[in-house]
Amino acid sequence: MQNNVAQRRAECHETGLLIFKDYCYALRRDDGAELWLEMDRIPCHLTESKVRVDGTLFGSNLVSVERIGPA
Repeated sequence: MQNNVAQRRAECHETGLLIFKDYCYALRRDDGAELWLEMDRIPCHLTESKVRVDGTLFGSNLVSVERIGPA
């Protein structure tokens, strides 16, 4: 069971545009793909700005954010 969990999550280091969408925050990468962001603190001043996100990727599009800042 532990191997399945490890396979579904991975380190994530991405840059893109921080957007507010459907009452949630997401990262829109340059290729147009969007990743949903799970964050404890919301950096509202960075919305609609290019940011770098470091965290853990769950599945194909959910990131548990450890660090976020200007790119």
